Amino acid sequence: MTDSHARSDRTTPAAPAPAEISRRKIMGYGAATVAGAAAASALDWGLAPAAGAATPEGAATPAAAVPVVAAAFSDPTGLYPVQGDTPARPALQVVFNPTAALSGSVAWSVSARTGAALRSGTTAFTAPAGTETTTSVALGALDPDFYAVTVTVTDSAANQLLAQTLGLGVIRPTVADRRPDSPFGMGIRSESSPVITKQIAQRIGVKWTRGIVAVQPDTVSPSPGVFWGQAEIDAARAEVQEWNRYGIEALGSINYNMSWNVEPGPDGKPVLLYQNRPKDMAAHADMVYHSIAPMQDLVQNWELWNEPWVHGWTWMTGDAQDYRDMCKLIWDRVKPDFPQVNLIGGGSVTYNRDIVYAQGSKDTGYIDGSVNHAYGYPDPTQYAMTKTQIKMDRRWSRTKGRGGQWQTELGNAEFNFTDVPAGQAPYGVARTVAPTYLLHMLAGAEEGSPVRAFWFSLSYDKPYSGDDFDIYDIATRTPKPAVVAYATMTGLLEDARMEGELYPDAKSTWGFLFRGADGKGRAAVYCDQLFDGTEEHQSAGWTGTLTLDDARGIRVYDYLGRRLADGRSSRVTLPLNPWEVLYFDSDLSPAALKAVLTRGARFDYSTPVKVSLLSFTKPLDATSAVEVRVENVSPQKLGARVRITPPSGWRLAAPVSPVVELAPGQAKTLSFPVTAFQVDSRNAYTVGYEVTVPQRPGLRQTGTQDVQVAYLPFRSITVGGSASQWNGVLPVTMTSTTAAGDTKKYAFQAAWDHSFLYVRAVVEDDVQLSNAPFPANEYLFPFKADSIQLAFDALADKTEDLLAGDAHYEKCLRSISHLYVATLATGGVSELHRQLAPGTNYQTYYPTNAVLPTPLGPLDAKPDSGAEGRVLVSRDDTGKQTRYEVALAWSQLPELAAAVRAARPGTVTPATFAVQVTDAGTGGHGATYSTTTAEPPTSGCYNFAPFWGTGAQFAGGRVDTRWGIGR
Repeated sequence: MTDSHARSDRTTPAAPAPAEISRRKIMGYGAATVAGAAAASALDWGLAPAAGAATPEGAATPAAAVPVVAAAFSDPTGLYPVQGDTPARPALQVVFNPTAALSGSVAWSVSARTGAALRSGTTAFTAPAGTETTTSVALGALDPDFYAVTVTVTDSAANQLLAQTLGLGVIRPTVADRRPDSPFGMGIRSESSPVITKQIAQRIGVKWTRGIVAVQPDTVSPSPGVFWGQAEIDAARAEVQEWNRYGIEALGSINYNMSWNVEPGPDGKPVLLYQNRPKDMAAHADMVYHSIAPMQDLVQNWELWNEPWVHGWTWMTGDAQDYRDMCKLIWDRVKPDFPQVNLIGGGSVTYNRDIVYAQGSKDTGYIDGSVNHAYGYPDPTQYAMTKTQIKMDRRWSRTKGRGGQWQTELGNAEFNFTDVPAGQAPYGVARTVAPTYLLHMLAGAEEGSPVRAFWFSLSYDKPYSGDDFDIYDIATRTPKPAVVAYATMTGLLEDARMEGELYPDAKSTWGFLFRGADGKGRAAVYCDQLFDGTEEHQSAGWTGTLTLDDARGIRVYDYLGRRLADGRSSRVTLPLNPWEVLYFDSDLSPAALKAVLTRGARFDYSTPVKVSLLSFTKPLDATSAVEVRVENVSPQKLGARVRITPPSGWRLAAPVSPVVELAPGQAKTLSFPVTAFQVDSRNAYTVGYEVTVPQRPGLRQTGTQDVQVAYLPFRSITVGGSASQWNGVLPVTMTSTTAAGDTKKYAFQAAWDHSFLYVRAVVEDDVQLSNAPFPANEYLFPFKADSIQLAFDALADKTEDLLAGDAHYEKCLRSISHLYVATLATGGVSELHRQLAPGTNYQTYYPTNAVLPTPLGPLDAKPDSGAEGRVLVSRDDTGKQTRYEVALAWSQLPELAAAVRAARPGTVTPATFAVQVTDAGTGGHGATYSTTTAEPPTSGCYNFAPFWGTGAQFAGGRVDTRWGIGR
């Protein structure tokens, strides 16, 4: 996701990540934010320049020092495939190169994962001076799993010469030959030892690599009108053919630009070849043509440019129309001669919607397929976005998405697992491998379009930009657990076709049914993770067991290939832990296996019911009730009884509900009428609950939640007037607490009259971070500065929502209908932006795009006038507070306005409404969402901005919080 250069080649230092976005959230937001927010975390194609490029001309390359003692395995990859039930027998090798004679001992041990040692021993060695000698240690018979091998070398004088832990992978066999339809790609680094890296890739089942090192723009077109010769072409063809011999296809990639054809930066000075658009677009199209022409019989698919973020890190001064122009020029140059070639464009699902397919704009859709980058956790929003990507390509590309969808960068890194116990972060990465692929594969299977995903990344022994995503340990040149997880996935799923999802209603569980090449059923099942308000880690998801009552003929493996069931028992009970995939390899037909995993399966989760205490939608009175939404998150029917503990001083007519029967995924709202209550001036009422399930004697789910009154009274407000006009309007509050314990309070009040919906927010904020006013720079996103977002789900029928009506809509695909952003620009300019409304196509504002039927950008709203609203944002630097006052004209929410106006006096109109506070800048708190403050959120699709990170649980999830509008 960055330039094609290693860090040492950069001429400018990497910019630090803005404090308003954590690295964890950056990964979840996707590649656009990674690139824009932290060059240090940027990741590139894996097409490095020539190895000598960084060495001054004529300088000798220093020879690597030969270590006195080094440890490795008999197989340099550190990977040992088993054959059937025959275990592997790896050997540890300790190599000595002493200048003086040595003798001593090698102490070693083997542990599975992070468990206790399975076996250990001590082996004596003697190493003569000046001669390389090897001491070999047989590690015994090992079944598929990931192992840690510790080795300590001590000489006869008790000096420790080496202490190291090596990763060892014993893996199931994978498919060795080519599979062009495979989804399993890998970002394979060209800096690394090529022969070993290809062996690793082949052994773990990689079927696609991204880029051809010998196809570089400066090689293809070293100067204007000059193109590469036969020797260079032969080298490129030989490179692809070598990949093919390892069973791996190549996705061609145009590695940015020729060095002589780069548009200068905003200051007129030269920039690196990836930092700006081509100066001469026609020359660039010629280069692309000459890259493809001699390769088109070997390489059918070509990625046009990595992440062309408009006014971002690769497209500094270019605009959205420039990118569309470039795509059309390439299309017109290539397609007449090579109609079978697929041109793959874009950079993320939302970027494609914003730029490539911008509605009403000139020359849209000149691509055959599209690119997305889905870094981070396997939140179901990845599935939502991939489905959206396919549907956009089918509707709006020139060939209806013929080239398929390419997730050319996705993956996870250990820094995303800060809350797990010591040593568990590598296993956190490993657990996310298969769920990430399975979510993408499901979208492709359901929509009938090929999806190919490239895990980032693999280098055997060399550092590179983004190497904290490497699934090999380059210091020891041995695998990490993610390597074994990848091989387990490909070995069991490569020669199988996905047929669908087993549990579309159950938010806790994902199940994927496959038909093997032999016609037999296979499956993969995992339970999901939850965002708990800080980090996503293993204690925050669903846990329990899965019992199969008819398990004969079904072999079960865990996410690292360990066999859990051999198919000989009629009943098996399997552990369920978040993101840890269980694989089922059966002798049954797919239909029979589906029956075993659905009708014949029992899921015993520790928390099978999701409990949500709902806000009070009117001021408390004698008709008030505590309302609880109970949802069956498991894949089977269950009954639930709920006991409520009301706030202190309250009484309920009946604190215990009858048993409520719930189908999988079904939610019901239970009402507990209040007979006595006390008003809390803080508008925070702590309610406790206990859930019991008759089918699960002894199971008790308990918890507490603060419930608030979320109510809009009828009241006319003057924006900028006295704060006293808000007296008596109950505030809804949010608290934001950093990992360091710094706490900020945010308070929201809302009201309405016949002209406007009013919102007042008081936000604690140490430092104000503002954009320039919109007329000064239309490329600055308001939601990236200090701001508030007002999100509404006010439409039952969203014509622009491409996922409406999908079987998984309620599980993880729901989108909002309206979104507005208020911010304070420099110079004290208050702005209110329309980010989403019917007629905006879920796009983000770019200046050179066509004006949409409902225009994006600033509303006609000033502090004291405006046809679309009023807005005043004022800053108190002494009190370290920012006050937002917004009057949103009902013309902006016509559907909700119609319901409010039609309501009878004395009634309450329900509204689905949520807010986000962005505290940007150094030391800021980042984004805080009202959707996550009271309960674990539900994943969705398009929700809060930025849309390239929307929908994920840690980005606020979907908007389903309720308010009441009084009449």
